[in-house]
Amino acid sequence: MTVVTQTVVIQDGRLRPDGKVALDADDPALVRGLAVFETLRSWEGRVSHLELHLDRLQGSAAALDLPMPERALLRAEVKRAVALLGEEAAVRITLTAGGSRIVRASPLPAPLLQARCASRRHPDHPWLTGRAKHISRAAWVVAVREAGTDEVLWVDGEGLLLEGTWSNVFAVRDGSLYTPADDGRILPGITRQTVLTAARALGLPHQEGPTPAAGPWDELYLSSSLKILCPIVELDGRPALGMGPVGRRLVAAYEATLRRSGDAAGPGAPASRPR
Repeated sequence: MTVVTQTVVIQDGRLRPDGKVALDADDPALVRGLAVFETLRSWEGRVSHLELHLDRLQGSAAALDLPMPERALLRAEVKRAVALLGEEAAVRITLTAGGSRIVRASPLPAPLLQARCASRRHPDHPWLTGRAKHISRAAWVVAVREAGTDEVLWVDGEGLLLEGTWSNVFAVRDGSLYTPADDGRILPGITRQTVLTAARALGLPHQEGPTPAAGPWDELYLSSSLKILCPIVELDGRPALGMGPVGRRLVAAYEATLRRSGDAAGPGAPASRPR
C-alpha cells in the first residue's frame, strides 16, 4: 500500500514518520561539517542514474574518510523512499562522519525556468578535491545571498568558468558546446556527463576545457539533476539569450535518455511525471 506524505525520511533503515532525524550532538557532521551527500530524482517512476550517484557518493566518502554503507542497502532505501512518497521525487542521500545514513524523498520542486547569475572568484581549497560533494556550503550560500542572484558562477584567476554554486555550467558558441574540464576543481555532475553523452549522440561539436566567463557565448546553461538544463538569462548584469536551439535539442535528448534508463522504485511508484 502506498503511503502519500510530503516528505519521506529513512534514517539508518528506520522510517521517520515525523520527517526528522536524530544525530549525536558530537557527530562531526554537526560540529565540523563532515558529511557528504547526493541529490537525484525519479523520472516516470524510475530512479535516474542511481548507480552513477552511488559511485560519486562513494568517492566523496573516501575523500573525507567517511564510512560508506553497502550499496545494496542504499539502493533499497532510495527505492523504498520513492515508492512511499507516491509521486515523482527529489531524493537526497546523506552520510555523516558519525556513521548515520539518511535518505530523504520529497516532491520535485517547481523547476527553475531561467537563472540570473553573477561571477565570483573561486575560493580554492587545494587540500580537498572539488570532486567531493560535501555539506560545508556556507560560503556558497553567503555568496549567492550577497550577489542577489539565483546562483554564483565560480571563476578562476584567469577569468575561466569552473562551476555554479549548485550546478555545472555549459556554454554554446557557433553551434558548439563548451563546458569546464574536470580538472579536480569542479564537481563533475551526473547530468553534466549525460549532457555530454547526448551531445556525442547528436553529433554536436563539444569541448571540455577553458570556458571564459566573458564569452562571447550564444547560449549559457546551468545543469544539475533537478534543473536538467536551465538557461542563464543574465550574467553580471549583462543579458543572455536564454534557452536556444542547442539547449532545446540537448534537453530533448536528455529526457529520452531518462526514459530509457533508471531503476524501478518498487510497488506504488508513480507511472508518469506531471509536466
